[in-house]
Amino acid sequence: MSKTAIIVTGAQAALLAGFVLAVRAGAKLGVPGQWEWLRIPAQVAIPWAWMALGILFCAGYALFAALGLRALSRPITRGGESRWLAGLALASLIAQFAATTAAPDEYDHTKWAYVNYFTSSAGYFTIARDQAMADPGRFLADYPRWIERQDSLHIGTHPPGLILAECALVGFMADHPRVADALVGLEPPSTAEGFRQLAGFDRRPILRSERAALFATALATWAACALVVVPLYVLARAALSPRGAWCAAALWPLAPSAILFQPLADTAYPFLATLALALAAWSAKTRGPRAAILALATGAALALGAAFTLAFFPVGLMVALIFLFQNETPTRSRTLGIAATGAGFAIPWILVYLATSANPLTIAVWNLHHHARFYDDYPRGYWRWFWINPLELVLAIGAAGSVWLLRSLRQPLLIPRSSLAAIVVVVLVNLTGRNLGETARLWMLFMPALLPAAGAAMERDRAGAAGLAATIAMVAIQTLFLESTIQVVYPVG
Repeated sequence: MSKTAIIVTGAQAALLAGFVLAVRAGAKLGVPGQWEWLRIPAQVAIPWAWMALGILFCAGYALFAALGLRALSRPITRGGESRWLAGLALASLIAQFAATTAAPDEYDHTKWAYVNYFTSSAGYFTIARDQAMADPGRFLADYPRWIERQDSLHIGTHPPGLILAECALVGFMADHPRVADALVGLEPPSTAEGFRQLAGFDRRPILRSERAALFATALATWAACALVVVPLYVLARAALSPRGAWCAAALWPLAPSAILFQPLADTAYPFLATLALALAAWSAKTRGPRAAILALATGAALALGAAFTLAFFPVGLMVALIFLFQNETPTRSRTLGIAATGAGFAIPWILVYLATSANPLTIAVWNLHHHARFYDDYPRGYWRWFWINPLELVLAIGAAGSVWLLRSLRQPLLIPRSSLAAIVVVVLVNLTGRNLGETARLWMLFMPALLPAAGAAMERDRAGAAGLAATIAMVAIQTLFLESTIQVVYPVG
């Protein structure tokens, strides 16, 4: 570890200690009277045995990341690089599962049962079960008229993708009872207890197929969130060496937002967003038919994401900026790349419209209308959130990892183009006031693209294996502290 890296590590430790002490002293996270992250009730005990196990696994992950960085610091074949990336994906799955296990009772894997069940935290499953399952095709065809009558919360501001996904899962489990039984048999004890608790909340009992679908939803979001490391590494490799790309990807799995918000769908979005950006980054630096194929795939990934949330529109802007920032590629090639991406995005939606008559533009207009209504129903001050949002973003990524991100700003011309595009879009989103609060959740799909800048700074300042391990350890400490302190996706019923 270089002298500069040692100084940075000291700054990280000081920032982490200051944050923990401030929260313990009662500092508000949010804006009083508008939105605050609630505290876990004092009477809820911390499961120290599980916490110790979580710390052990997080330490093991930090050690694995350090070993991977050492291996990638030496000459290595493409196959060796791929094997280390596969190992990182597996380690990410284990680390995220273990970190959630360390949370207090009801905030551990118990929430895998109920977060996507209750309408106050999600609501898509309930609508799928009660309104869409009878005829999903008709429900989709009527969606432009149905969405007009919805509120300004979760349902009214989203396209139909999540509802249709729940329909597909419930239908599949009903048609394949052996698969449903096998899934239910795999539930962690805390998740099984969560489903037992749900039995008293609804007059209509949860069918085994529905229970399996809810558990499958939780598994899918966990897997998608953990496997972000794969497209993130590929994205970073478009601009960085294996060392820098490894540092960037290794910072993701234990990021506070990636752990605290599971199993909300928001934790799955970063995978599709990062995949689209990785495809765009490699398309932008490639020429010929391969570049066009990658651009079309980029558009298709954005189209799939936009079926779940309109937050993929800013991701589309990031994609366009990646093409525009690629100065080494001729202007004509960059223009064609953006056009091919647009075609890849538009074609699936045109096909959906022709097959169902559900006009995606009408749906998007109503989603945006309901989103604008949210601030009429729940007023929030622009300037207070203008300054809170960046702070919350830093904490959501992990204070220690964000120090490296902030350090990269000292040399903006050396920031990877994907991270530069993400920074531009985050600044624009904040300036427009389209998001006043809950940045840790709503901006989650932008966060991975910021990490290549942190990886580049770590490589330039020769943080080394020790610096990477120390950074990950401090991110893990912050995450374990927050999940024992802050209540983020606990529904009210």
